[in-house]
Amino acid sequence: MGNRRFSLRPQAMAPAISMALGLGLLTGGFSTIASAQSNATPPADDKQDDAKVTELQSVTVTGSNIKRTDAETSSPLQIVTAKDIENMGARTLLQVLDNLPAARPAQVDSKSLFTGSDGASQANLRGLGAQGTLVLLNGRRLSYYGAPAGFQTQFVNIDAIPAAAIERMEVLTDGASAVYGTDAIAGVINVITKNSYQGLEVSGTYDIARRFDSYGEKQASITGGFGDLGKDRYNVYASVNLYKRDGIPDSEWYDKNPAQFYVNNPSYIPNLRLGTGSAPGAFNPGYYFAFDPATNARRDEAAPGCNNVLQVASGTRCIWETWMNREINGGANSERMTAYVNAHFLIGESTEAFAEATYTDIDLRANGGTPRAYGTTTGNPQSWFSRNTGNNVNQFLTPWLGPNNEYNHASPQLKALMGGVVGLSYLLQDVGGDHFGQRNTDQSYRALAGLRGYFGDWSWETALATAGAHSVTYQTTNVNIDGFTRAFGPFTIDPGTGRVIISDHPAYKFGEISEANAALLREAFPTFDIHSWTRLHTLDGKVEGPLFELPAGEARAAFGFNVSRETFFTPGNEDAANGKITQQGGSWFDGKRTTYALFAETVVPLTEKLELDAALRVDKYPNFSANVAPKIGLKYQALPELVLRGTYSEGFRAPSLAESGTGGVYAQIGGYRDETRCAETNAIANLLRQSSRPGDVDLGDALFNSDCSRNVARMTQPNPDLRPEKAKIATLGFVFEPAKWLSVSADWWFVYRRNEIVAPDYSNPEEIIAMTRFPITETDLANQAALADMCNDPASGVSCPTTLPIYSTGNVASVIGQYKNRGRTLVDGFDVDARSRFDLGEWGRMNIGVAATIARRNMYNSDDGTGWYYGNFIGYYNNPRLRATFNADWSYKNWDTGFYINYVGKTKWAYDQIDAVDNNPDTCTGSFIAVAPGQCEGAPSWWTANLSVNWKPIEKLTVGLTVKNLFNRLPFYDPNDWMNFPGYTNNFGRIYSVTATYKF
Repeated sequence: MGNRRFSLRPQAMAPAISMALGLGLLTGGFSTIASAQSNATPPADDKQDDAKVTELQSVTVTGSNIKRTDAETSSPLQIVTAKDIENMGARTLLQVLDNLPAARPAQVDSKSLFTGSDGASQANLRGLGAQGTLVLLNGRRLSYYGAPAGFQTQFVNIDAIPAAAIERMEVLTDGASAVYGTDAIAGVINVITKNSYQGLEVSGTYDIARRFDSYGEKQASITGGFGDLGKDRYNVYASVNLYKRDGIPDSEWYDKNPAQFYVNNPSYIPNLRLGTGSAPGAFNPGYYFAFDPATNARRDEAAPGCNNVLQVASGTRCIWETWMNREINGGANSERMTAYVNAHFLIGESTEAFAEATYTDIDLRANGGTPRAYGTTTGNPQSWFSRNTGNNVNQFLTPWLGPNNEYNHASPQLKALMGGVVGLSYLLQDVGGDHFGQRNTDQSYRALAGLRGYFGDWSWETALATAGAHSVTYQTTNVNIDGFTRAFGPFTIDPGTGRVIISDHPAYKFGEISEANAALLREAFPTFDIHSWTRLHTLDGKVEGPLFELPAGEARAAFGFNVSRETFFTPGNEDAANGKITQQGGSWFDGKRTTYALFAETVVPLTEKLELDAALRVDKYPNFSANVAPKIGLKYQALPELVLRGTYSEGFRAPSLAESGTGGVYAQIGGYRDETRCAETNAIANLLRQSSRPGDVDLGDALFNSDCSRNVARMTQPNPDLRPEKAKIATLGFVFEPAKWLSVSADWWFVYRRNEIVAPDYSNPEEIIAMTRFPITETDLANQAALADMCNDPASGVSCPTTLPIYSTGNVASVIGQYKNRGRTLVDGFDVDARSRFDLGEWGRMNIGVAATIARRNMYNSDDGTGWYYGNFIGYYNNPRLRATFNADWSYKNWDTGFYINYVGKTKWAYDQIDAVDNNPDTCTGSFIAVAPGQCEGAPSWWTANLSVNWKPIEKLTVGLTVKNLFNRLPFYDPNDWMNFPGYTNNFGRIYSVTATYKF
């Protein structure tokens, strides 16, 4: 082999690829034996020599730069072919990952609103996050999504991968920083497109779910190519993929949550005011309110002309129905287009030119729902940070109506409480029900051109690529203070009460619905945009070939380099930067860097049965010492049917430009828990909920847990002193093939990551640089007054304590922190894979397989001390011990059938052993909220089944039907998840998908 010279004769390329794929497919669709993509073909001097050379053709696999005759390496590699994807009924890369036990749930574009990276989906191997999983297209990097998740994590949007052009997907479940550099700690997902294509193919898919009338997904693709690489010396093909998902409004969701949600939220449906409030579009005069200065009690009064009066403990209110056109929870409208072009040209006998280009356009839209109400602020003001106001917290309170306001029609009795000043609650519906909401667009691209060829026995390859993304978030949600002032100002101070009041004769005319009002509201609640750009330019090159002959065979090596220029720019919206958009600080980043890398790899057959694979990569990032990432692997052919294998490597992740550049996050943090306020509010609420007076119970239900999870102004600052994350990664396993029809593999995997780059843990006071609190509000005082009134009324039937609960402090207003290197993570476990193939004779062929990931340890320490403070997370929430997939594929004549079962093991409700003190079977709670009866022990195990059938009635036409969630299983209540059910389940019930593909 060392004396053989290869040329790029294309007629031998196809059988070489087929042979390599055959090796991978020998054990079925998810075999741990690698399939391959050959970039070189042997000369065809005669058929005999051509056949001989083809038989020994070298191939390249993910995780290595060296071509080899054996597609199996020391690293575990999972293969998903285009046929497997078809049998799964998967239409996107995200759906493929749902069938891999090693992949964990991550961000999904349909549930991505308000994440900072809205409209994108992530890959997450081993649960180490999108930042620890490297995603490649044909072995090379893609640009990061335009906006980082949580304003921190930069990642590749897997929705931008051209689905129709996929030939196969190779998943390396082993560290690969020694080969690919940063991010490859948990593993690598390498999506490989078709090497060439001739002809024309069109395909269309339509999905429906009978449980939701509004559910719908439509996809279409067209792929066409021309040129025979062997005859014409070139091939060019292109593929265009179109995807559309319909939004699902709250009118479909509101009554379809798991039953326990309504037990925990008894006021949820009543608060929608269905059938009792004024109908959408009908004028509603609203209601006034004031506070009794003597008792602090609140008094409400429906405005004159109200036809929908609701009696409450504090008086009367004029109520309206919620417009349930909101699409924030159920899934936004999404339109996506991906175009891909691939070209190969032969130059002479030993050189090939290649090029590819990818472009993706994403448009995600979600209706924000009910028109906003004018609601005079009596509780905590809105608070937020912004770029140009520094560490000062911006605050906004909706003003009151003064005693001389032309729209103050409150009764003399109500006016008398506060010197004529009253609060107002009024529905601002002039702009209609579709003005508010969010839209996200993203355009991403990658263009690549390169050359590959041979000199002597050595192959070479080089390529230049440019990639980038531009993401824009359009939000129509919050107040623009200047526009709000134009509609309701100028604002003044009432001399008697010191309260801010609106103009006595504002431009906005209460009491009518008009286009003039609508124009003012569009200024008060405008659409503003936030832009983000990422760019990645790379130049790479490598050579690969034989070093020397050993008694056991040929030692081969590869050497290469990579130069990258990376930029990330988020200027932020100017009004938001100046603090003029309430609650919307956004982010601002500006960073750029050039990195350099050198790498080397060798494969040495030490004996006929023992092979050594070693790699070393040196990466140089600005402001950091050069990082050296080694990897060593051994493969031992213990028996003809048994291969033993193992690897050790070291990985790293350099701080992203969002974490270490210039700028920061100026926004809010959701779900902040202040134990003091939570306990005090719930103490008041629990007493009110015992009352025999209905108004008290309603107030108690509304107060319960209301201060246990709040939005708080948050500033997270970049840290230029961050160090790279480091990791030690190991695997050890075997592949056993006792018969031609059976293959079993098992691998232990281990990752120890340290110096983790994390955002501040704002629940830990030690990580908060600065904190502010609101004063105790009028609403707080009114709640205390309502409790006192109830306890003084024997009719309430409540035995109150001598000392009533009160508020000792206001809610947290703001927190400031900084990205930092903190702590370490250790995860390990086992991957097991068993595959069988059966020839059924005249009944066709059947493949049966089981793949499972069995987690052993998942431990984390948030400081630099010894031990693992939180213990082992395995078995706790979102960390099941077992994830598994079973599949059976049956091919019979012109029919192909695929059956998949995905299983997720049970867990506790508590996140860790510390959390279990409060959330355990005795308390029957998760996140301090009651769980469903019978599920006090924890989240039950979950499984779903998918069935796909593909029929080929004629040679050129394929028709398919997929039934997802075949047995129509509905999810259980999950108090820890914002959707109220686990992210690995869905609430749509059985989904039907019909596909048709025609090849011209």
